[in-house]
Amino acid sequence: MMCVTMNMSLHNPLIRVLPLALAAVLSGCGGGGAGSHNPFDPNAIPGSSAGEDPIQIDVQNSNFNDVTIWAIRSGQRIRLGRVTGKTDERFRIAWNPAIPIYFAIDEVGGRGCRTNSLSVDPNARVWVVIPANIGLQPCQAGRR
Repeated sequence: MMCVTMNMSLHNPLIRVLPLALAAVLSGCGGGGAGSHNPFDPNAIPGSSAGEDPIQIDVQNSNFNDVTIWAIRSGQRIRLGRVTGKTDERFRIAWNPAIPIYFAIDEVGGRGCRTNSLSVDPNARVWVVIPANIGLQPCQAGRR
């Protein structure tokens, strides 16, 4: 009867390299740099990057219908959220002050409108007014 054994001594190159490879893989999983987003921070703004500052957007919906509001940047639509009819809502978004902002408003099951373009400063406050008759009256935006 013959018995075959494997000798897994420290002289085996695979045994010496395995801990180093494992440490290299695990070190990349930490993330946590200075510019990383903390998902548990209630003041953090999702999707923000280094060149962007937070701006506050106050929306007044004078329409009876719910609306969805979008911030537009260089052709990219960023969904801020839904505003129930006849209510006000506040949003925060990270924005690069070098890029003007304007808003697109979509009435649920109805018409839509766009606001004028605005330049924003870091930590700016912007207001958006949605009229009672979207399509017959313009949607407006401005700075405070």
